[in-house]
This record gives sequence, structure tokens and C-alpha cells, in this order.
Amino acid sequence: MPRPHSRVCSKHFVDGSPTTTNPYPTLELGYNTQPRRVRRPPTERQHVTPKRLRSTTNLTPETQPASAATCGTDNLANSILSEHCYAKATDCLQNVHSTCSSCAEKDKVINQLRSAVKMLERKLCRSVFKAKKHAAPECDVCEKFVKTDKLVKQNTGPRSVHMLDSVCQLLHPTAVTMRYWVGSKRANRKRKFRATPKKSGVGRRLTVKSELVLVLMKIRLALPNEFLAGLFGISVASCSSILNTWLRFLAKEFKPLVFWPEKESVRTMIPASLKVKYPNLRCTIDCSETFIQRPRDLFLQSTTWSDYKHHNTLKYLVAITPDGHISFISNAWGGRATDRFIVQNSGFLGLIDPGDVILADSGFTIQDDLLFHQATLVIPPPGSGKPQMTRENVIKTRKVANARIHVERAINRMKWFRILSSIVPLTLVPVFDDVLIICAALCNIMQPLVK
Repeated sequence: MPRPHSRVCSKHFVDGSPTTTNPYPTLELGYNTQPRRVRRPPTERQHVTPKRLRSTTNLTPETQPASAATCGTDNLANSILSEHCYAKATDCLQNVHSTCSSCAEKDKVINQLRSAVKMLERKLCRSVFKAKKHAAPECDVCEKFVKTDKLVKQNTGPRSVHMLDSVCQLLHPTAVTMRYWVGSKRANRKRKFRATPKKSGVGRRLTVKSELVLVLMKIRLALPNEFLAGLFGISVASCSSILNTWLRFLAKEFKPLVFWPEKESVRTMIPASLKVKYPNLRCTIDCSETFIQRPRDLFLQSTTWSDYKHHNTLKYLVAITPDGHISFISNAWGGRATDRFIVQNSGFLGLIDPGDVILADSGFTIQDDLLFHQATLVIPPPGSGKPQMTRENVIKTRKVANARIHVERAINRMKWFRILSSIVPLTLVPVFDDVLIICAALCNIMQPLVK
């Protein structure tokens, strides 16, 4: 029997296609196209009136109108004609499949396409099942760990859910097309890029917001990759790839939040408690250290060893404005580097203007370097070798300490992110500079440190 989507070749139609005059195929059908003999219609049964009703009616079969019989005969003839046409078309379609080569080829192509559609439907069902299987954990994580303002601040760092959503909305257009970091060897291979809005490389297992939450939880809580991978329902390798990619990406996007302000803006925003003591104060500097795992290489062990902390550390310079804004943060150096060496090689001296006042600890012996830039260094007075300091030195030390305490508070706020207060694994040492920028930027979007 012909199916709804069966097709007949144009060679079988008189006009090349179905028309109103020749709607059915009649040529090269493989059988005699003479019309079939129409059987005689059955005789119409006469209506017999019961005897008890003949006396009550005045109508007789002879007096009944002839139009009713004529109408019934016409309807019957029309139905017979339509049945004949349908049977004729059915026979034509049945014989076409066996005689016409072009129709047979079309049927073959249709069958191949149907099998291909079925195979694609099975693949789509499997991919949807896998997507649903891996999508459940991330929804649970986003609902449980960043549901309220308190949980967002406790687990990720931003102050509120609105701030986290704003950061995600700001990064989303670029993060959607971002390619995962796969290592320096594989990243140097030449690739052919296509003009497409989709991300190249491996498909994304998590949403953009889930990946952002994963990275912020790593920075805020210093959780191991194995724990984060199990929490978000991904592999450890995927978790490491996401971290390496997003840390570089966030550092590049958050870099404008850590900026060196102009001198006029610093003096207008200086707090009242420091305006009287140091009206020309530009910044307060100090160095901090973060523990790292012990390297295997002996040269790296000696470079990162800190005699002050008695541990392998990374050392970096932090500078804040008088109101507590982190205006400069250097790259990380080995714990063996001195404070003066970091100041001289971090690019900090190139930002100093003539007439600036710099507050620092007594370990920063950079008077000559600042004098070359016509700036002034204010540090606590050194001990004179006597058992007790003079009255003037005690007053000056207290004055400097009261003004310098804010840089310690800023560093303490940075180390509120536990990745800087715990032992950093060696796998994160190559991206530690990016971690410093991210932590400093997140501190700058918090409430002001000095009011």
C-alpha cells in the first residue's frame, strides 16, 4: 500500500506532473491501463408499506416523487467512480515501485535518511542523558553555597549575591567563548580558528557561574582540587584546567581595580587622622610572605627559603593609599629576597612623584632611592644601642606605628582569602601572581578600610 510520503516519478504523468486534467499516473505503469469494467449497481429496494398503514396514507409508489430515486442513483454513481479512481491510483503506485528505476533509487535514499535520523535521535538521547547527569551537582552547589549574602561572603569573598551576579554578568560575554588551558606544549600548537560564538576545544561541563564559584571557593577556602571536583561532579583534570584558565582570566579582568591613583585625588581622600600628621602622604608599604611546598630542586629551595619565617615562602610588596585602597602589588619573589631588592626591582619607584611621603617599616632601607626621586621616607627611628629609647624616639615610633598599622590591616584582609594564608601547592606557584591580583581586587571592592 502507498504511504503518506510515497513519491511517483514524473515520467508516469501525461503532463509531467499531476494536473487537474490528468491527476493520476497513466504512463509506463507495467500493466494494461484500460479502465476496469464497472459492475452494475445493485437494484434499489422498494419500500413496502404495511397493510395496516396503506389505508391511512394517500401516497402510492406511483405517486411518490421521482427526484428521490434519481438523487440516490447519482450519489451511488459518484461513490463508485471515486472508488475506481482510488483503486487505480493504488495499483499504479504498487507497480511503480517494481518497474521504475528512478523511483526505486528515491525509495532507497529515503530509507537511508530514515535510518540516519533514527541513529541521530539515539545519539541525542544519550547526550541529553549525560548532560542531565552532570548538571545536577552544579545546581545543588549554586543553591547551597551561594544562596544568601552571608554564604556568598563566607564561601566566595564578594559581599552579597547581587555583587556576585554582577561580576558573573560582567564576565559572561568573554567567558562563554574562553578556551580551557591545556598546558604550554599543547597550547603552542597551531589551530584553525573559526568565526563562531561558541567555545573552541572541549565542551563546557559547568555553567559560567558555576565555574566562577568554583574558582572563588578555591581562593577563599583553599580547598583541594579533589574535593572541588567531587563537589561539582567533574574530574580532577577538568577542575585543574578550569582553575588555571580562570585564574589568568580573572587577573586580566580585575587588574584595573588595583591602580595607582593621582596625587591630587589621594590628598583629597586622605582621612582626617592622617591629614594632620602627614599631609603629603602618598602610600604606606610593607612586604608579606606566603608559605609554599618545598621544591625538589636545591636551587629553588635556597631561593625560596626565608630565614624570618623558617619556611619556603613567596614574598611580595603591598602598597596602600591613606584610605586603605590597595594601589600597588608586586610580583612574587623568593623568600630569600630582601625588602629593598623587591622595591628596586618591582617597578614601585617609577610611580613616585616629587614631594611624596612614603611610610614603611625600619627594614626598608631605601632612603637613597627615594631621595633620587625627591621623595621622603618615614620609618621608625632605629635603636641607639641603649637599654631604653629616648622620649622623642618613643613619640616618633608611636606616631609612625599608628599610621602604618593600616597596611597591616590591608594585608590581613588579603590573607582572609585562605589561599594566601595556607601552604600553596607547587602547581599553583606559576599562577601565584594572578592570585595576588585577584585577592587585591576583591579587597578593593569591599567596604573602605580607613574611614
